[in-house]
Amino acid sequence: MKKKIQEPPIKNSFIDKWVENLELNSENVKKVLGDSADYVTREITVNSKHNVKVHMACIDGLINHQYISDYILKPLVNDVRLATVEDENTLFEYIEQGLIYFTDQKSFTEMGTLVDAVLSANTVLIFDGLNKAIGFDTKGFQMRSITTPTEETSIRGSKDTFVETIRVNTATIRRKIKSSNLRIEDMTIGSMSNTMVSVVYMENMVNKIMLKELKERLKKVDAEEVLFAGIIEESIIDEKHTTFPQVDYTEKPDKFCISIADGKIGLLIDGIPFSMIMPIALVDMFQTTDDYTINQFFTSSIRKIRYFLASVSLVLPGFFIAVATFHQQLLPSRLTVSIITSREGVPFPLFFEVLILVLAFQVLIEAGTRIYSSIGSMISLVGALVVGDAAIGAKFVSPAAVVVVATAAISNYAIPNRDLANALWIWELVLLMFSTFIGIFGLAIGLVLMIATLCSIEVLGVPYMSPFLDTNTFKGLKDSFIRPRLDKKESPDYIQRIK
Repeated sequence: MKKKIQEPPIKNSFIDKWVENLELNSENVKKVLGDSADYVTREITVNSKHNVKVHMACIDGLINHQYISDYILKPLVNDVRLATVEDENTLFEYIEQGLIYFTDQKSFTEMGTLVDAVLSANTVLIFDGLNKAIGFDTKGFQMRSITTPTEETSIRGSKDTFVETIRVNTATIRRKIKSSNLRIEDMTIGSMSNTMVSVVYMENMVNKIMLKELKERLKKVDAEEVLFAGIIEESIIDEKHTTFPQVDYTEKPDKFCISIADGKIGLLIDGIPFSMIMPIALVDMFQTTDDYTINQFFTSSIRKIRYFLASVSLVLPGFFIAVATFHQQLLPSRLTVSIITSREGVPFPLFFEVLILVLAFQVLIEAGTRIYSSIGSMISLVGALVVGDAAIGAKFVSPAAVVVVATAAISNYAIPNRDLANALWIWELVLLMFSTFIGIFGLAIGLVLMIATLCSIEVLGVPYMSPFLDTNTFKGLKDSFIRPRLDKKESPDYIQRIK
């Protein structure tokens, strides 16, 4: 028989306070939800002889009609035991004890929780004479099927992705991590959207202090609508005024599960096909899931190249301006002559020329991203080849500046994490400014400021520059520049040492 499930407390409910004081009955439910076209209500007579009736209510489009017909309406009308009840109280007790065969069943005595349930795709049976109701989870709305990744490509990794439905995502994680230590805790955020957020972690691996801190921050999120992950991100991060990302986003369940197994905490948001991972360090953003499917020596070489390319994208334009403007003696004489010759006829200062090119490359990338996918690649091709060649021919820019900026732009897109790449692009502009006024010394000052910013960031108590800031041991460096053997891979120890 079905055991009684206690009514859940109202938490971050989007229901107005006046609703909670209303008497629980079908008329008041209709009054609260208004004359909406998708609100469905029906009076069902269970025993006409004794006039035993119950009101059914649900939201069309959120529910599965087949579930309601087979598992709710048919038992109410056809079950012999229900047909013999003489009053609502007996009917309520029979249903509560399990005569309607349904997995997820809840009892309600308050209007606030009842309306919450209806708006969360539950079908409820309202007993007006008892001021009680019983709800059944009958979710059945259309959802996107699991497809291949669109943002994070993988050579040998799994091809599945997260979708907008949170229970599909939690089931995907359960399929990959079949462990009794896996914990999934739900909470509701958003006074209007009533968005479900799942906190996912491994009980035997997670740092309890870090987990408690994250939960406290989530409880303090004050927003009406949580329709974008950025609303939660900006509420839970430590440093609000920095360009560097403090949350790692991924659409790949395998990357998410690897992070969870390492002791990190994951967040799944209903309606968003990306997951969030915390805490993260700078080294995490130079790693991909393919690092663990390809030969370790090749992967280790590629990782070093990623760090080098990130440095090139950050420093090269500023270094070019500093050397060409203030420190020509640092360049070979032939190269200096070549740069000077290529700039003959260009009417703009070198700084303005490089700045325009850096911005132009970003404009092309943005245009290729936002425009229709069928012509997006063509826009980038036309902009890079036709317009670039015409600009050089018209002496608007010099070939040397185009080569430098193009090298920096391509290097920037070799960084696996796009949020980090965007942050480095902003700092590239900052270094560009410093180099224009003070040359190499300005470039050095800008780099010192950036490193100081990185060293000042903490994510849930984890230093952003971990494990490079650890002066006691080189153990944490094992999975940074060099990918270790998978049979000797260990969880990042900087997470467990937070106290």
